Amino acid sequence: MEDSKWFRLHHLPFGLFILTMVVVVVGGSIRIYDAGESCPDWPQCFGTWGFDISEDEQSAWYDANPDEIDSRGADYSYTVWEIFLEWVHRFIAGTILGPLCILQCFIAFRRRAEMPRVFKASNIALVLVIIQGAIGMITVKYDNIPWSVAIHLTFAMALALSLLWAWIRWMEAENALPNWMKLDQALAIRSTTRLYDLTISTLLVLIFGAFVSSSDGQNAACNVGSFSAWPLCNGSLFGNLFQNMQYAHRFVVVIVGAWLLWNIQKIESGTLRKLLHSGIGLYALNILLGGAYILTWDNGFIEILSLLHLLLSSLSFLCIGFAALLARNAAITDIFSEDE
Repeated sequence: MEDSKWFRLHHLPFGLFILTMVVVVVGGSIRIYDAGESCPDWPQCFGTWGFDISEDEQSAWYDANPDEIDSRGADYSYTVWEIFLEWVHRFIAGTILGPLCILQCFIAFRRRAEMPRVFKASNIALVLVIIQGAIGMITVKYDNIPWSVAIHLTFAMALALSLLWAWIRWMEAENALPNWMKLDQALAIRSTTRLYDLTISTLLVLIFGAFVSSSDGQNAACNVGSFSAWPLCNGSLFGNLFQNMQYAHRFVVVIVGAWLLWNIQKIESGTLRKLLHSGIGLYALNILLGGAYILTWDNGFIEILSLLHLLLSSLSFLCIGFAALLARNAAITDIFSEDE
């Protein structure tokens, strides 16, 4: 294999996974700087392909496009930094990640006879990138309405998992899968369904968090700056699940946390348990980070904590999702070996 011209190309999907996470972090930065409407049109930005747009140029564009006036009013303007964040988010996703996903598909297509599952995974990743672009357009059109933000993050996580799956299958096809990723098939089969459940459960927490962070007033719906706001909610252990999204998010966090702890005892594989321990550790740390975000309020939130909250919740989900992918790979390797 080392003499093959394709050697080490199996790491391309992992590189794209890292790039996807960069896009997620930049997207989170846009939110904490409240710059989600800093490019009111799509795919251009104030009718240009650049980001250095003065306040006068913004006002002139709004005058020419009154239907696109910012939700804060016609007099609101953005700094070049805020516009740059939105611009670079689109640039990385549209001109780097997208084309590289096309390249991955092309390479996998050339080798589809020997690794058809990698070709399928690459196609899925490409489709998800295209869908992400469309959702990004919708998010801009509807001024970052919460449901579009939640869907955008959900598909970003789906894209990340599809790239990790392509990476695993590509290494498997080239006999380059590291020993720590090779699992006992019987143990993997017994764990797969359980790990799917845990992956979906942690994704649900992510979705709820996206709704809370993008909905007006929900970050402070349980009050702020004191223990009556966290771990309590408005001074009580109980709240209205249907009227207070912040409380509903916390309720889901507790239920899923208990579900994770219960199920880790059922996982027998050492590798899978280590990944779950990592995921649960990040999950617990993120609960404390969410509390710190509420408790440190002082005439405003420390928004870097919100970005870290998003990053840790994503990494927790991906640890558990990666465990599910490794279990699936081990469970079906013998079946796929006939094709690959």
